[in-house]
Amino acid sequence: MESVRWSQFEDLPDELLLLICSYLNQIEVLICFSSLNVRLTKAITEYTKRIDFNRIPLKLVNYFREEIFPKICSYVQSIILHDDLESRSIDLEIFPNLESIHSSNKFSSKYLRNTNQIQIDLVPADLQNELIEKLFSSNEYSNLRSLSFISYHGSTFSNIKLTNLNQIQQLTITLKNNVDLFELLHLLSSIVQKLHIHILYNGPFKSLTSSLLTLTKLRYFHLKTTFEDAIKFNQLEKLINDSMSLVEYLSIETLTRDENYINGYKWEKCFEKLHQLKTFVCSIRYRYKVNEEIDDQDFIEEKLFKSFSTKFWLYQRKWFIHFYSTVSLITNDNCFVNSFQRNAYRKIFLFTNPYPYKNMDITVDINKMKSTITNYNDISMIYDRKKIYSNVRHLYFDGEHIPIQVERFNELLHQFQFLTELKLDRLFIDSSLLSNKQIKLRNLNKLTIYHNNERHPLNINFLDLTSMHNLRHIRIPLASLPHRPQMPKQLETLILTECRDHHFAHTVKYENLRILKLHLDYFDRLLENMGASILHLIKTIYNANQTLESLQLMCPGVNQSKVKIFEKRFNSINNEYLTAHFDGKSLAIKRAEEFFCQSQL
Repeated sequence: MESVRWSQFEDLPDELLLLICSYLNQIEVLICFSSLNVRLTKAITEYTKRIDFNRIPLKLVNYFREEIFPKICSYVQSIILHDDLESRSIDLEIFPNLESIHSSNKFSSKYLRNTNQIQIDLVPADLQNELIEKLFSSNEYSNLRSLSFISYHGSTFSNIKLTNLNQIQQLTITLKNNVDLFELLHLLSSIVQKLHIHILYNGPFKSLTSSLLTLTKLRYFHLKTTFEDAIKFNQLEKLINDSMSLVEYLSIETLTRDENYINGYKWEKCFEKLHQLKTFVCSIRYRYKVNEEIDDQDFIEEKLFKSFSTKFWLYQRKWFIHFYSTVSLITNDNCFVNSFQRNAYRKIFLFTNPYPYKNMDITVDINKMKSTITNYNDISMIYDRKKIYSNVRHLYFDGEHIPIQVERFNELLHQFQFLTELKLDRLFIDSSLLSNKQIKLRNLNKLTIYHNNERHPLNINFLDLTSMHNLRHIRIPLASLPHRPQMPKQLETLILTECRDHHFAHTVKYENLRILKLHLDYFDRLLENMGASILHLIKTIYNANQTLESLQLMCPGVNQSKVKIFEKRFNSINNEYLTAHFDGKSLAIKRAEEFFCQSQL
């Protein structure tokens, strides 16, 4: 058989081109292939549908405006606006098929007209009520069908009058309490088809009207509560049965002390009137007080296991649950012990299989997980351990200061093959057994290391960071920062916490670094002598990093008058394309786009 020969790159089949693209990030793909010819531009269509302006380096913004966007403009359907809208504004009218706008932190109404999908991750508090009125009832947004409206403190509808209600069919929203839930449900009762509700606080669970609430078009309902006991089980059951009889997909995330939530018999009874229900998923955290003399863990878990192992769960619906329990822990200087003291609590974590959500919080006790799948006759047909967590993209792991061996931790993380973000808190790696095996997470994009024990600073050499080719964002205590050769070369964002010594500028020299954020201790001291120490730090870091766009010095509790004086002085004498801005919490030193234009001359 004659061997296949390709005389030039363009002769490669699309399948091979896409394989090459899988080793690159979106920005690299667009730069490499979108400007070559029509065929290659069409081959990478999947990379052009959704554009994140935050991923575009400042030095390439002008190139994308003039060269890339004109070639791919007809393919772009969704855009994530840059956090700094003022410095990276762009005329969105060049994208004729734009359907979705995603604003990460800041907001400008001029970008949101005539789109059918809007997502705002952090709604500005001062604009919240105004935006609700505009997006829900203004004629300007008559095309709006899908809205994600995330507010840090939750939205309220108590004092807002809406007219000419828009046809919002899909809604994701954070609410203050249950009163706002009923206000919203009455408001959207005749039009909404898909609801994602996140209730942030506790509050009275009652409808503000005596009229029967019926959601005639609702087919998908997801309810998340983060305040313990925000909704009792019998209240939730009544709401679902009275108002959502046609729901097909039901999703519940909650933290509770109501034992009914972990009772399979109760859920089975709740579903009796839901004749259209096809899918039920949940993630439930149940907390109860540990008996001082008798730990009734086994009894409670046995009841739980039995209630979710009926014919209804295992054979009629084939809905299986996993669960594990953990108890509060205390520490002293020498050891780690279980606490069965007065006021100690045990938590049971229960979720459906496979785990249904992108975000998941776990503890070391997940290694002791049990499952009702073991009661099913043919486990092999439905039990694939690798698929249990196939939906999880963002994992928070609480090590609770309990020593864990690298091999065991590797086994745990190996179950989460598709992670893009990993947060590690109170992690204590047992170094008594040394291991040369490092943990690799190919898809990881963001790594966060929280608590750092001063006596035992976490050494993260057990993670093979250089093999994680998608890892571009790291947050880590300064004491745990690896040497530069052990860091990923593509690193773009580095956040250093617990910076007790500011003489470390030489350690943060990275060839692709764009954002550096430092949590500096004793910031007031650094402002002495007209801020000479801060000036030296800024110059050293920027001189060492020619790709750096923003240096953020976190300074909570600092004397604000002193920082403002420094800000004013810096901006009056600086002529190196740098400007300072103090927002009350951090001092940001930003590099102007002109610097990169000058560098390219």
